Amino acid sequence: MTLGVAVSRAGVASIAGALKGCLDMLSDISCLNALQHDWPLLQAKLDVEKTLLLQWADKVKLLGEPHDNRLNDLHIFNQALKLFRNTRTLLHDKPMLEGRCRLLMFELEDTLPDATYLVSSPILSKPRLDNFYMEYIGRNLDALQLPDSTLPSTKYRRVVSDPEGFERFLEQVRLLVNGLNRLSSSANCLGCSADMAREDVRRCKTMDDLRMMRNAAMGVRDTIAHAAEELIVYLARRRVLKNLAFTGMHERKANLKHAHPGTFEWAFKPPQDDVYWNDLGEWLESGSDIYWVCGKAGVGKSTFLKYLYDHPETRRRLAVWAGDEPVSVGSFFFWKMGTSVQKCRDGMARAVLHHVLSEIPTLIPYIVPTLWRLAYGGGTYEIHETLPLPSIPEVRMAFERMAEDGVLDRHFCFIVDALDEYGGANERAVNFLERLTLSPKIKVVASSRPTPAFVKLFAKAPKLHLHDLTRGDVLQFVREITNIHLYMGKLRAADETRALTLVDTLAERAHGIFLWAILATRVLFQGFGNKEPFGVLELRVEDMPEELDGVYGHMLRLLDPCQREKAAKILRVCYRTRKSRSNQGEPRRIWATGLAPAAVNGTDYDDFELHAERTLQTRHKQCLALENRIANRCNGLLEVVGDVDGPVPCSCPTPEEHPIDDDIVINSSIEFIHRTAFEWYDRLDARAMLSLGIRGHDFQEDTCLAPMSWQKCRMWYGTEAPFTQANMDLANCMYHMEDAAELSNKSADEILAKIHQLVVDTRLRRGENWHYSFCCSNVRPVTERLQTLYFAIGMGMVDFVRNYMERNPDGPTLHEMEQQHTMCWWRVVADRSLVSNFLEPFSEIIVRLPPQGPMLEYLASAGCNVPSNEMQYYLRDESLDNYTNSILAA
Repeated sequence: MTLGVAVSRAGVASIAGALKGCLDMLSDISCLNALQHDWPLLQAKLDVEKTLLLQWADKVKLLGEPHDNRLNDLHIFNQALKLFRNTRTLLHDKPMLEGRCRLLMFELEDTLPDATYLVSSPILSKPRLDNFYMEYIGRNLDALQLPDSTLPSTKYRRVVSDPEGFERFLEQVRLLVNGLNRLSSSANCLGCSADMAREDVRRCKTMDDLRMMRNAAMGVRDTIAHAAEELIVYLARRRVLKNLAFTGMHERKANLKHAHPGTFEWAFKPPQDDVYWNDLGEWLESGSDIYWVCGKAGVGKSTFLKYLYDHPETRRRLAVWAGDEPVSVGSFFFWKMGTSVQKCRDGMARAVLHHVLSEIPTLIPYIVPTLWRLAYGGGTYEIHETLPLPSIPEVRMAFERMAEDGVLDRHFCFIVDALDEYGGANERAVNFLERLTLSPKIKVVASSRPTPAFVKLFAKAPKLHLHDLTRGDVLQFVREITNIHLYMGKLRAADETRALTLVDTLAERAHGIFLWAILATRVLFQGFGNKEPFGVLELRVEDMPEELDGVYGHMLRLLDPCQREKAAKILRVCYRTRKSRSNQGEPRRIWATGLAPAAVNGTDYDDFELHAERTLQTRHKQCLALENRIANRCNGLLEVVGDVDGPVPCSCPTPEEHPIDDDIVINSSIEFIHRTAFEWYDRLDARAMLSLGIRGHDFQEDTCLAPMSWQKCRMWYGTEAPFTQANMDLANCMYHMEDAAELSNKSADEILAKIHQLVVDTRLRRGENWHYSFCCSNVRPVTERLQTLYFAIGMGMVDFVRNYMERNPDGPTLHEMEQQHTMCWWRVVADRSLVSNFLEPFSEIIVRLPPQGPMLEYLASAGCNVPSNEMQYYLRDESLDNYTNSILAA
């Protein structure tokens, strides 16, 4: 028998009202404060049952249109009402609840004080419960009034006083849930329940909540328990992999240019008689352990290894080696000019483990048990905190376990580039790879320069000498590149043989070194641009030095004096940026968006605001033009590198706002064309720099870098990009301002004033109306001079303050300012609370604040009163590192 349409709607409304009444009473259950250790698990068990009640309501579409037809069945309708009536009766049965279930009942007006009980805080049921209430109110449904009900209208607070008694109460609630599910069971009910369980557990906010719900449901509500456990395992795996990964893990490989089309094709072919090398293709199919690719500087080892990594033939050959199992190719490219983790053994270990465990995540508990225990089991480390990384013994154990029979279900080949750029001993790097290849399912292709140490270490390994094999590639590259130029066509038309000889001579002089050929081709193209005759062009090729160090100096000398001066400044700025270190000890970078205005308008930063573009779109266009300008101005010694996998994300607040272009140039950085170019510049002495036109008396790098960092910070802030980037760039700005002796008073005042305003704006954006107050008398007006010096002295910028006073001697001295404003400069230095509180949003600056001692010494030398006990206290033997560590610890 079924209900009529009108009766059906009223009946469903009655069931919905009955459900709401039960949920209201179950949600009001609390616990005595004495059971605070038991209450989290007890309320989680209750929350599981509430969740299942709400799942049932969603399965039958209780408040939906149309609702499940089974609710129209009179028998099911009556049985559902009976179940709710029994539950409501139980919840009002004071003798039963207090006697058997030890659930104390108090009328709300006679309830216990708040301090004596703990309220219920739903975890799993809250999203569905909120949605149920919202729909219920939206439909204006009234709670069911049973015609035979004798239940009192008095409202009660039900308080748990005994865990075992509450378990008996939960059994009664489960009877309601089980009864409802039996009434509405269907063929797809199990799958529906599993999907709903996964949906509900995904809404838990923390791993602790997930663990609590899993433990509460275990053995009773296994669908929810399994869903929670499944998510816990997934999140724990993801956390382990996230901790193993690091910013820039694949940066070096991603930023390398692809091999020139048609080059390196010999790599998969059998060796020729004229050059001896071990067959790489055959080794990929059947070899083991390590294959060594050695080559001179600039020959293209990194490009070659990227070629091997990307080429489908590599995977096809490796598939032969792997047989019936899958094969996976991983990589790690050491980078001496990169961050510390990009050139150390720990970085390689993390990259290898990350790759293997990403492929086979089920191995995580066995391969890195400590990491897994902390990620899966919880403990002292919160979900947002970084877990301790595997130690060297733990890495060794991981490699040994990967070598055990039956552990790996697939084969791995790792491409490891630039072992000579590893920051430690060569023997350790090779030993690491030997341990990795203990497993017969893991082998490595590694590259390095042919230093004596590596020649000895890889004496028995299969190998190839890249510089002996790339002569033909270099010839092909030079021929194809020069043939593109229109002037080459005219030369060939005039004398085909002489034109080809010119190109072939250049390629022959390269001796297989791609970098030499690239720079020499640039020199030749300059002659093409000038439409020089054969004799002059041949002289250009002949004048090219044999060694790369000589080539770099030669490239600068070829520039006209005006261009050479501009190139020298940009080189010095880039070199200074690379040599300087952030608070974490990582080398800084110079970003295209900062250098682009200078490349157009020069390095006179007094008028930087006039030509710095404010919008992302205009900055994007400005950066697009930078690559050719840098290449021409520095004659190939610097290049613009797209930051594919680097430490800085896109600066746009949303992906939709990013300019459409082939490359994310706005986040590109300016780099030396090769490690050898940076090392060459690093070795130059004053006389060599002078001979190259790199003068030092009239130019200071920090004078450019301070405003450039400020502009980058302003861009981050203006686009509402991740705040950490603005934080870092503002700290860099202050770092360079301290050393910028040539920064004019006008620029210094403007930058400090802008920094002051930026911090105020940041606090306003966070809802804080907080201003920097001066600890001095307000009798005299606060001048720009006072504000600038107060800010700089508070931040310990000794050199900046000294230069400021020397360049602006007309105003009052520091001692006179103390008398005019009734203040003590030493207090500004000693009490860091004001400046630290003010700069609080930009924590990176606070971390870098120098010790107070040097500033107190300067103030004393400037005639200011500094108490001797303060001077002695702050001039204790305390290193900057110790001071920084103390700030970080606090």
